[in-house]
Amino acid sequence: MKLPYSLLMHVFYRSLVFSCLSTYFCLNLAGEDEGFLFFEKKIRPVFAQHCYECHSAKSEKLKANLLLDRKEGWIQGGDSGPVINPGKPENSMLMKAIGYHDNDLRMPPNRKLPAEAIRDIENWIAMGAPDPRNEPIGEDLGKDLLRAKAPEEGRKYWAFRPLSAPVIPSIENQNWPADPLDHFLLAKLEDQGLRPAQPADRQVLMRRIHFDLIGLPPSPEQIEDFLADSDPDAFSKVVDGLLASVSFGERWGRHWLDVARYADTTGGGRNKPFPNASLYREYVINSYNEDKPFDRFVREQIAGDLLHSSTDRESNENLTALGFMALGPHNYELQDKELLRMEIVDEQMSSVGRAFLGVTMGCARCHDHPFDPIPTSEYYALAGIFRSTNSMVMGNVANFVERELKDGHDGERKIHAKRQKALEEKLKNAESKLKKLVLPSDSMGILVDDSDADLVGEWKKSTFVKGYQGLGYIHDAAEGKGRKKVVFPANIKRSGIYEIQFSYTSGPNRSKSTPVSVFHRKGVKKVMVDQTKPPSIHGSFVSLGTFPFETGKRKVVTVSNEATSGNVIVDAIRLVPQFDSKEAHALNQKAERNLGLERERMQLQIMELKQSIELHKKHSPPQVVKVMSVSEREEAGDWHIHLRGGIRNLGPVVKRGFLAVATPVSRSPAPDIPAGASGRLQLADWVASTENPLTARVYVNRVWHHLFGRGIVRSTDNFGEMGDRPSHPKLLDHLAESFIRNGWSTKELVRKIVHSKAYRMASNGNAKAERNDPENQLFSRQNRRRLEAEAIRDAILTASGRLVPSRTNPNLARSIFLKIDRNQIPEMFNVFDYPNPGVVSGKRNVSSVPTQALFMLNSKFVLDETKATAERILAASEEMEDMQRIELAYRLCLGRQPTREERSLALAYLDKSRGEVSEVDSWSGLIHGLFACIDFFYLN
Repeated sequence: MKLPYSLLMHVFYRSLVFSCLSTYFCLNLAGEDEGFLFFEKKIRPVFAQHCYECHSAKSEKLKANLLLDRKEGWIQGGDSGPVINPGKPENSMLMKAIGYHDNDLRMPPNRKLPAEAIRDIENWIAMGAPDPRNEPIGEDLGKDLLRAKAPEEGRKYWAFRPLSAPVIPSIENQNWPADPLDHFLLAKLEDQGLRPAQPADRQVLMRRIHFDLIGLPPSPEQIEDFLADSDPDAFSKVVDGLLASVSFGERWGRHWLDVARYADTTGGGRNKPFPNASLYREYVINSYNEDKPFDRFVREQIAGDLLHSSTDRESNENLTALGFMALGPHNYELQDKELLRMEIVDEQMSSVGRAFLGVTMGCARCHDHPFDPIPTSEYYALAGIFRSTNSMVMGNVANFVERELKDGHDGERKIHAKRQKALEEKLKNAESKLKKLVLPSDSMGILVDDSDADLVGEWKKSTFVKGYQGLGYIHDAAEGKGRKKVVFPANIKRSGIYEIQFSYTSGPNRSKSTPVSVFHRKGVKKVMVDQTKPPSIHGSFVSLGTFPFETGKRKVVTVSNEATSGNVIVDAIRLVPQFDSKEAHALNQKAERNLGLERERMQLQIMELKQSIELHKKHSPPQVVKVMSVSEREEAGDWHIHLRGGIRNLGPVVKRGFLAVATPVSRSPAPDIPAGASGRLQLADWVASTENPLTARVYVNRVWHHLFGRGIVRSTDNFGEMGDRPSHPKLLDHLAESFIRNGWSTKELVRKIVHSKAYRMASNGNAKAERNDPENQLFSRQNRRRLEAEAIRDAILTASGRLVPSRTNPNLARSIFLKIDRNQIPEMFNVFDYPNPGVVSGKRNVSSVPTQALFMLNSKFVLDETKATAERILAASEEMEDMQRIELAYRLCLGRQPTREERSLALAYLDKSRGEVSEVDSWSGLIHGLFACIDFFYLN
């Protein structure tokens, strides 16, 4: 009995010597820093504004013995016990109270919280209710503006100390270092009696350097060439080639987009699209490929519009860079515009603080920062700068600011617009003249055009068939039969007998029996008109008969589409008086013929003008491209402290300025800002200054994190007291100082690190080092690292040979070009720990959960690319034996040769599966197993 194919697949997966992803433990998806940030931004201001009056240590009368101004308060609870059940909002009394689910328990009692605030509190509790407020019950919290450490005290903390070049330490093993940075690592290892791991295998190193620098696997040919190259500079040549590749910017640009909280929509309820967000993404990619100095990169993203530009290209880059300021997840539909303005200010400050400085400033919005030397006054000194920046366009639903890029076509556009306006003016005049082409008096007839009729139902306007009256005719599109009607009124100034004429354009698809009703003095006459036949009067009108009418304005004719088949056409009606002499009637007929000729001439002229306008539009210059940006606000100036974070609880005005703790002692944290300026330019210069102790440290630490899987400071976005301490502070300063000295060059920094012995170590260290340093805090070995979602997807597409460089096919383009909807992240990204695009993320969480293995087994994308890879292998190896094809499969998918045991398992699997499925499906099963194994997902 043969095993079923599904079981063979299962056996093959299980037989691989590598464990599947689901064997690994799950890590917490919401980092502590992110949770604290959410609390400070969304929860504490709500508590301060709506709850502290009755539930804080300052309350005149504490209600229900419940404190909400500290964590210990809600943990202990009040008269009814704990009010929050972390992780379970549905079981939390607080949610019951603020949701007004119980008439006897409504908080706040006078007015329900806004729906958004209730959602935020629910989400916060679901996150586990992260709360950084550690003050015990009984401690006085009254000194809100005096609690932060003084700057001189704060500068004693390692992150705020001035940056300087540390002395390179002496070591015993002088033969090991390849770069000065190796000395710092080896010195610590030798102090602990440990030694570094052996160099990584060349195949392993080749795969590692490719993914680290360009986010793509090396081809089998590239690996073979590297293995065969005995030149001592072989690795350097590979590195230089990768740094010069356009894929470098796509890989490292993706790292920065995590920091820039990049997305293509706002998220939230309305989820407004950002139509040109991709231009900011391209700016980031190009900046990395051009190796733009990081200090310039910083300045452009904070104050690009205020920097000097010598070319249009430079000006456009500077404006596009400001997408960093504009891309936040802002709730533009918020009706309280002052609250919206301050929410945007807070989000921008938080993003600048974490992205460039590694500090969490949001904690100082309601009170002095409880951990770092950032007083509330300095928070609002910075807020004055951002508040003086125009970041939104007012409206019922506000909008982001857009600014025009320069493209050298302004002159062409002005000329084109002038010509367009002239043509449209000619058309307007011609149409007006045509409309006035009517018989000169009532004695020659009363014409009522369809444009003056009352319409019931939806009628379509058309000028397709010529010979119509006025500017066109209408038709029912052969739809909505029995539900459409046209009612013609007429202002009759003289009683008497009139001939009623009906105008339409004929055709084979018209109605053969269109019901037309005439409302006259003696009643109603219904006439059926065959519109497939041309009208008998000059090819324009058909007579419905003669009828008596009284003076006055009244309904004269109705045209219906009831019980009709085909198109019902309605153009005009005419009332021709029958009480004049024969001579007058003859003159009437002649005038009408002349009028018809003039009308035809005008209709031809109008048609030609419309064609000219359309042709003119087709040859128009390129449209102006707009980018999301910010600008200087007219009402620039210093701003108030918001007492307890309340937007209308205004305290003293503070002068705009920076964080004193990160400002050299010799300089003032309150710069001279010109009148009418926001201060963004001065802020950008302060952040990007070589004297700022944070900027270079934070950035080089992130680069180290991306190359080692862990930063020298683990908390990449938090260098404050609540963050981690550096494992090698002098190494961090060495990297930061050399980074600045080398012109803030990212490529030179990357080149320096990857050429070190530390980077090129194997991920399996010696037994003593692994025993004494299990978490590898001393970097005695390289870290085994899981690929990110984008690298996994791109590696699969590379193996199948279907990855395309073009942005026009998102299904096969690199993952960085996929649309990021904040409300609907692509499934694969979500499964593999894509960061929250609403906050700064310098480090991604890494989890290994069963849903990842299930995705790899069942995803249509994976199954399609698995089959495509199998077809690629079969097509490229028609003359090969199975063993050679197996080797090719391993090299394409894993970047290495299979082991002896893997060869045997693969051959056995192919032999058994071929009896049940096609050759392509058999090889697809093999490839699927390789895509699902640890060596595909991890860098060794």
